[in-house]
Amino acid sequence: MSRRSKARRRGGTAGGDERAAERRAAEPAPPVDPQIPIFELLPAFEEERPARLDPDPVARVTLDEASAPGEQLRLLATRVSALGRDKRLRRIGVVGSEAGEGASTVALGLASALSQDRKLRVLLLELDLRRPSLDEQLGLRPPAIGVRQYLAGSSEIPVVRLARPQGFWLLSAGSEAGVMGQDLSSPRLAPLLRAADRVFDYVVADCPPLLAGGGGASSLQGALDGFVLVVHSRRAARETIRRAAYTLRPELLVGLVLNAQRDPLFRGRPL
Repeated sequence: MSRRSKARRRGGTAGGDERAAERRAAEPAPPVDPQIPIFELLPAFEEERPARLDPDPVARVTLDEASAPGEQLRLLATRVSALGRDKRLRRIGVVGSEAGEGASTVALGLASALSQDRKLRVLLLELDLRRPSLDEQLGLRPPAIGVRQYLAGSSEIPVVRLARPQGFWLLSAGSEAGVMGQDLSSPRLAPLLRAADRVFDYVVADCPPLLAGGGGASSLQGALDGFVLVVHSRRAARETIRRAAYTLRPELLVGLVLNAQRDPLFRGRPL
């Protein structure tokens, strides 16, 4: 074969490759399914040394498995686990209609009761950022880095503490120092919860009251799988309870707890 014919053959092949590349470049790109995330950077939890608790009297009784409240909370944990067989129920919000209903105490007791199954990893997440109380109830100093710092963007690593001997992990609100807002609408909350899904079997969220200003727990309906409503049986007005319940989508209300119930007819019954 002559050099000229070889050159023509090489030239023809190169031209064909260029035309094919042009046709491929002109073809539209395949559609991307918006439901499939290509990449997501989630926070990684950092664990501090285990926290030895020194709970106040109410928290001490709540955490005591042999106490009457401890038994009731264990029944509540069993019911939550049973409901989770029929629907997704891994992120559980514990909420009252107004401040003072005892939602933080019930959240604490529920996290402790769920963690009695040592195969489960349970995170107690404090989202009542305006009135945090978990550290005080447990006799702990507020951490320098908590939920406030992470949501505000001043820390990239949420720090959890293992509560001994109960066995649940605590991510509390943290210090107020240097934090300007207490906003649960932060876009950083969703990645925090997705990261928790990868590490923990349950997230028990201590939520702000439903009827609180700024949206309260109602703003969390898209983030949590269900809510346990706590009612102070000797304080809450019926109309207040009704208004609070109506702020939640019906499918998200998974339980009702009557707190401070002293009627002997209710003694020994589940919460």
